[in-house]
Amino acid sequence: MSKRARGSETTLLNLEALENAVPWEELGADVVDPLRRALDTARRERPATERAKAADAAREATFEALEDEERAEAACAAYSAASILFADATLAGGDCGGGDEAVDSEAAALRACDLAMLRGGVAEWAMITEPVVR
Repeated sequence: MSKRARGSETTLLNLEALENAVPWEELGADVVDPLRRALDTARRERPATERAKAADAAREATFEALEDEERAEAACAAYSAASILFADATLAGGDCGGGDEAVDSEAAALRACDLAMLRGGVAEWAMITEPVVR
């Protein structure tokens, strides 16, 4: 996993690439708004815990759309983006809701990256996820 000081407010991600991978026009405000908030929180380099909470809220916002056949593909991209934002924030020291902070954050980040690529596709998300995994 990534080497940086816990609590770092600097993201390792290429946020522009992440944003460009999301088909915004195919998503409703119920998914777009929380994901835009999570991206904005990362761009403004807010504290890691705040970024993790915003990204987790963006992931949760996709659940209903993921079950809708017409919106599922676009929602998968939104879920992937939010999961990668969550992984990055968690590695930086954001609260992932576990006990042993260091071990849990690395496991939560890896799990989030794994889910991002499973949902969105390895070919589409591997390059975006790479800075977090390294």
